[in-house]
Amino acid sequence: MFTQPLHHFLVLLVLCLFQSFVYSDVTYTAPTTAVYDDSSTQSVGYSYSPTQRYATFSGLNTLSSSAVVTIQIWLEHTYNSDVTMKLYSPDGTFITLSNQRGGSYDNVFDGTLFTDSASTKVSSYSFQNNKVAASVKPEDPLSTFQGKDPNGQWKIWLSDCCSPDNGYLDRVTLTITGKSFKKIKKIFFYKKQSDLTNR
Repeated sequence: MFTQPLHHFLVLLVLCLFQSFVYSDVTYTAPTTAVYDDSSTQSVGYSYSPTQRYATFSGLNTLSSSAVVTIQIWLEHTYNSDVTMKLYSPDGTFITLSNQRGGSYDNVFDGTLFTDSASTKVSSYSFQNNKVAASVKPEDPLSTFQGKDPNGQWKIWLSDCCSPDNGYLDRVTLTITGKSFKKIKKIFFYKKQSDLTNR
């Protein structure tokens, strides 16, 4: 039978182990999940340099064969097949999320979750004007990042090939799930100042 102080300590310990922690807009739910949610706005267009955001992760273990990486993107654009989207890991490995998909339709990636568990690949998805593709498999599997060290700088990269249509990257959520944590540390996203746009 536990003494009263020890019982209280054990209850607090269990609560802490499964509590969500938030640092600089990052939510940690130890020991399995780290989520970054960046809702700032950047321009995406032919007349601009590629739009880039950077995420620095630390304190995580190498991604196991069961680790899951997903990314959700809110992109407003009036001609989505102009845009190519990629995700880079810290060692320079990258996957293509979407290679000029979405046809001439508007705003089909305005909240799209790229995940290996989706039923349809982005290359074969039946897009409709102003209707968001809720969940798609990327061009290349996100499981490519399994076995990689997630610590360091990740990059989300968008490039617009053609004029005159432009758009805005309004939000990015990057999630790593798995028994990932060595210890709780800060994760943060930043973007080039030249990419920021007042609307």
